Amino acid sequence: MWFEVFHNKNFFLSGEHFIYWVGFQPRYIIRDPEQGKELLSTKSGHFKKVSIRPDIKDLLGIGLVTLDGEEWARHRRIVNPAFFVDKLKAMVPTMSDLTIELMEKWEPHVKEKEAINVAEEFQKLGADIIAHTAFGSSFAEGKMVFDLQHELHMLASKLGSTIYIPGSQYFPSRENLYRKSINKKIEKVLGQLIENRMESGEATEGDGYGNDLLGLMLAANQGVMNGNMKGLSMGLHELIDECKTFFFAGHETTASLITFMFLLLATHPEWQERLREEVLEACRDKRIPTADSLNNMKLVNMVIYETLRLYPPAILVMRETDSDLKLRDKVIPAGTVIVVPIIAWHHYERFWEMEVKEFHPERFEEGILKACKVPGAYLPFSFGPRNCIGQVFATIEAKVVLATVLQRYRFRMSPHYVHAPTVALTLKPEFGMPIVFEEIFEP
Repeated sequence: MWFEVFHNKNFFLSGEHFIYWVGFQPRYIIRDPEQGKELLSTKSGHFKKVSIRPDIKDLLGIGLVTLDGEEWARHRRIVNPAFFVDKLKAMVPTMSDLTIELMEKWEPHVKEKEAINVAEEFQKLGADIIAHTAFGSSFAEGKMVFDLQHELHMLASKLGSTIYIPGSQYFPSRENLYRKSINKKIEKVLGQLIENRMESGEATEGDGYGNDLLGLMLAANQGVMNGNMKGLSMGLHELIDECKTFFFAGHETTASLITFMFLLLATHPEWQERLREEVLEACRDKRIPTADSLNNMKLVNMVIYETLRLYPPAILVMRETDSDLKLRDKVIPAGTVIVVPIIAWHHYERFWEMEVKEFHPERFEEGILKACKVPGAYLPFSFGPRNCIGQVFATIEAKVVLATVLQRYRFRMSPHYVHAPTVALTLKPEFGMPIVFEEIFEP
């Protein structure tokens, strides 16, 4: 991976930090865990999120991923109840049912021993799952949002290879007009969906807003409005932006995790068999995974942790200084972007036991804290107060998908697979992930 080679080469030449420039802005890249702790935890309030390009802002919305300070805290307070563990566990049957539906579509290819590009398949599955768990009975509108966001994502990936010129988003270019028209459609669909749900919720007692992510967020927002903090509630456009955020981040991050997890298990059949035995034992009463059976899958947890170490969906975290600030003994000038290259931290020999570039899930046998030689070196979802709100959702979904597939199929890599991880907002295989499945259980 070129980005890992770039970071490691400069760390080798410069020590635990180095500087490079993007235009007129310096970037300070760190591999010092104490500096990382100050940046993301103990001094996190003194740093702001890096400004993002307008095309990325359209894709993600102005929500938890992009906001800072009091605005971020206000949004986090309202969105947080939607991601309580007990609420997420109730979504396990939906995740499993949708995985079974996907496997039914695979059957003709499985019988012909044809390779299936799981990178595409798991992205579609992730979109289906987030459409159902986020929007419930309105999942058709959710799928429409996914299709439109996919168009924005492709456009953003294309523009990402060019130099951004500030203000260029206002030029009436073909790309800008196309981007604006798609974003307008997304906001219209989400706005109508939210307004309909709010109207039906106000007319219904109890859980009138629904038990999906949108309903839980609307209920929390209504609770703020009914309390003494009415001025802290979110308006329609803020709700639309949060829907954009958890819809895009919710399926992109998880699809990346599941895709690379299947790569590792396809190339390590002994671990695939160990996990299959564990899953069959945990699900022996009912073949469909349940929230309770997921708790008995320790080996699956270890493989998920190791996948996130080797192939973190987000490869870096960036913050920017508003004023001159100190990170340990270094004074960082105002306007500097500080970068934590997650993938370089996860692959650094000083931070880990065993071969750092090899697949060794057993390093997590006693948990994450015992796996790291250096506290805070493992950060696939960042850490500190701004850690990823959806990390439990992602790991539950990964466990459900894997447990469902393992009971039905044995799988191996296609000989045509080319290993070339690349970054298109999240980490993904540049040339797809062709896997051959073999049925071991007749449904």
